[in-house]
Amino acid sequence: MFKANKRLLAVAIACSLGVSAPTFAGNNDGSIRVSVMNPEKSPLAGSTVVLTNNETGYTKTIQADDDGNLRIGGLPIGRYSVKATKNGYDDAELGEISVQLGQETKLNITLQASGYEKIEVTGSVVAAFDVTSSESALNIDSVELARLPIPRSVDSVALLAPGTTQGDSRFGGTSFGGSSVAENQMYINGLNVTNFRNGLGFSSVPYDFYDQFQVKTGGYSAEFGRSTGGVINAVTKSGSNEFKMGASVYSTPGSLRANSPSVKSNDGDYLVYNEADEYSTLKGNIWASGALVKDKLFFYAIYAPEKIEDNYSTRSSSDKDYEEDTDNDFWGLKLDWNINDNNRLEFLAFNDASTEYTDTYTVNSDDSRTYGSTAHEKSGGKNWSLKYTGYITDDLTISALYGRNKYDMSEGSNLPDECEYIRDYRYYSQYPVYNVDYVQYYMGCATSSDYAVEVAKDEREAIRLDAEWVINSDHVLRFGLDREVNTSLSEEGYAGPNGSYWIVYSQEAGLKVNGVTLDSNTDYIYQRERTVGGSFETINSAFYLEDTWTISDTVTATIGLRNEQFNNKNSEGATFAKIDDMLAPRLGISWDINGDGESKLFANIGRYFLPVANNTNVRLAGNEYDVKRYYVLEGWDTAEASNGTSYYTPILGDQIGNDYVAADGSVPDTRSVVDADLDPMFQDELILGYESMGNLLGEDLSYGVKFTYRSLNGAIDDMIIDHAIREKFGCDADYEANQYVLGNPGKEMTVYTDTDCDGEVDDWATFSADELQYPEAERKYLAWDFTVGRQWDGVWSLRATYTWSHSFGNTEGLVKSDNGQDDAGLTTDFDFPQLMDGSYGNLPNDRRHNIKVFGALALTEDLMVGFNYSLASGRPINYFGTSHPDYYGEDMDYGYTYYEAVETDGEYEYIYHPRGSMGTTPWISRLDLNMTYNLSIGELDTTFKVDVFNVLNSHKATRVYEVAETSIAAANADYLKPLAFQTPRYVQLSASVEF
Repeated sequence: MFKANKRLLAVAIACSLGVSAPTFAGNNDGSIRVSVMNPEKSPLAGSTVVLTNNETGYTKTIQADDDGNLRIGGLPIGRYSVKATKNGYDDAELGEISVQLGQETKLNITLQASGYEKIEVTGSVVAAFDVTSSESALNIDSVELARLPIPRSVDSVALLAPGTTQGDSRFGGTSFGGSSVAENQMYINGLNVTNFRNGLGFSSVPYDFYDQFQVKTGGYSAEFGRSTGGVINAVTKSGSNEFKMGASVYSTPGSLRANSPSVKSNDGDYLVYNEADEYSTLKGNIWASGALVKDKLFFYAIYAPEKIEDNYSTRSSSDKDYEEDTDNDFWGLKLDWNINDNNRLEFLAFNDASTEYTDTYTVNSDDSRTYGSTAHEKSGGKNWSLKYTGYITDDLTISALYGRNKYDMSEGSNLPDECEYIRDYRYYSQYPVYNVDYVQYYMGCATSSDYAVEVAKDEREAIRLDAEWVINSDHVLRFGLDREVNTSLSEEGYAGPNGSYWIVYSQEAGLKVNGVTLDSNTDYIYQRERTVGGSFETINSAFYLEDTWTISDTVTATIGLRNEQFNNKNSEGATFAKIDDMLAPRLGISWDINGDGESKLFANIGRYFLPVANNTNVRLAGNEYDVKRYYVLEGWDTAEASNGTSYYTPILGDQIGNDYVAADGSVPDTRSVVDADLDPMFQDELILGYESMGNLLGEDLSYGVKFTYRSLNGAIDDMIIDHAIREKFGCDADYEANQYVLGNPGKEMTVYTDTDCDGEVDDWATFSADELQYPEAERKYLAWDFTVGRQWDGVWSLRATYTWSHSFGNTEGLVKSDNGQDDAGLTTDFDFPQLMDGSYGNLPNDRRHNIKVFGALALTEDLMVGFNYSLASGRPINYFGTSHPDYYGEDMDYGYTYYEAVETDGEYEYIYHPRGSMGTTPWISRLDLNMTYNLSIGELDTTFKVDVFNVLNSHKATRVYEVAETSIAAANADYLKPLAFQTPRYVQLSASVEF
């Protein structure tokens, strides 16, 4: 066996631990750097190196420079053989070398003069790991993932990386380095497939279609941007000269799945009801790959159907059963054409369109069920990309990519015209209006599953050009540009003939409703009518320049600069938010401490910008109509829906107060909704680290330590400025313009506004930060990562990480886990100054301690076991009240505050509870195990596997009820009760065959 294997093992250890990877490999390929020398370590100028892909026959020949060095970039990932030649010297042939995603493999080759005794090539041929890199990333391929008990999702792969935590269950997703789950980017074969409407989720392909992942957790190069979280960079499998075909099936039976606990409210109804949950999946795929033309044209095709059934129930004053059914038929195709040694084309196409159907039933007193409606929710769409790579000279490589990414998020039901959504809160006052998801008392025939009707379709058109120029042995220059045109079509509203939803309340005499003091105890009903629509376009573009400078034999610097431009447009095509010349410098430096490629110190500092989400276009720059009304409730009429359901419609009495017009249906004057001097949202990052490899406890291990500091600056959010208008222009105390402006919290604002208090915008005005009264948006993250690992050697592997981290500030980011709000960039944060009083503290994604350990062990040649264990401290808990000292004696009727009101003889005392000051949820532990058995049957290679997730069925709470008051000075008896739990134990059975 080739004796460099030990060093190759070290390379794999270092790369897979993820503490660093090169910053200058392409986003869906890799590179090799070679130094050719004689036994005296003198460079051999003009040497020839030939690389041959062992699977496709692709060959690349290049000559070394005067220093005996050469670099080949833009290489397809895969296994290569390497041959070095020079006149007067014996050839040197190396065994199999792996080119991995986004990584550079460094080879030191020694040629022996002809006629001398041949010296066997030894382990020193391959550097231990990349000592030139300062990037932080986890690299992992499909072979290693197959050994581990990992849920079959991209987020599960990302959670293996140090510094990542699981997001709120209402969002899903992964938090990188304290960021919100909506600040990441996802690439497949170089195509950005991230959801650009609100940043949550992305287009994806079946797990078996992925070949390699690179999870970038920090310090990434100037080639990547539009992220203040992390980047998941993935490539799919490709064909080779060998024809292959296979199939797999994966089943998670509902009968082998446990249920999470149920939780009762203080009044006896259920806050959370999980006893009747049934969840099962059946997924399969069939694939084929091979050469259409040997050594030239290759294909990989996959078809993957899946069926998901999710049945669950609510048990409160109105019992409901829900039956969700999802049937998907994914298809994907990858084509690779090696036109010649210097020109390649890659084509990817896939369709991940999916529709989830939810049937709703009312459970009657005799346990019979009455069908209500069927809601549908779409996701995914068709995607494709074409990439060209050209090796113009030995020193210049270029690439060009064009692609389209579609994502349909439309939803609705089969009863959109006749059914409206009505809830009665008169007997459930412990639930404030902003927690309606926990009440199930419906008066109308629409439910929470079908009260909204929405058409939401997104399409990204992406183009990027990249180039790499090897100037000399000391400088490798990368530069390029990318441009995305992101278009969102949106038409949304509420179901029913009035396009409204309704909520019933009861209020005591002497208290106010909609600004009107009631003369007597009154039942009243709140109506909200809202529509919004249009086609919205955002253009994001950037160019970058980056030099990898070999300062000396042991010190390498990566110096980059990225220039971003964001242009958000309204539904009429006019720009309403445009930010240019956002300069994002990136600097990394790495020191090979002993010059032997076995240890390094590294540092990285950089700035990262986040674009304005298209959700902001839809919400702020569309033809939104949003009106709220209050009426005295006189009684009820009864009616029957076309599905046979009986329901109530309200009999309206006098209107209480005036219409509250949040939006009048016209496209707003962009001058009045966006700060004229809007600054971008960005994050600064500093990383310091040390990595090494060596023999510990008799094993070859890689280990490291890394410090990370992140600081979010210049956040963008919408803020009401009515109070500033009143103060600046002397308007009456009850003046309301409901003017929300997109701006930078804590900064000066210039906006077109109402300067004469008549309710109409008429002139420009500049408001100081003191007049606006909003604090600056802050989010900081500090972390120490300690890692150790042993790469798979045919017998066993292990990786372990301990992370101490602290995420704190007054904003989580684009989304808000406090109330499950995915309204990217427009959450209740900064809506009123009072809502931010006390908001500084430990943020929802703060997990002070996080341990991850995973690996595999071969019991025999055909039998293997794997494990994945995690232990994390809990999420910070808040005390959310309903009032504020500025609203003495009254509820704010909007959002949460950080004050507890105590009433004594009509006087109120306010107790301050800043963010995250009420402790944390329990520590979360989880152990996953699997067993894999490989069996050859004739020419068929079969694999049977059992994965058991959450083996010990741990069911600790991941989220609790944080609303501590139902109204001013009225304690909520359900405060701190669990609302969400760990995923319960479930089993996945799978079988696959390949020939």
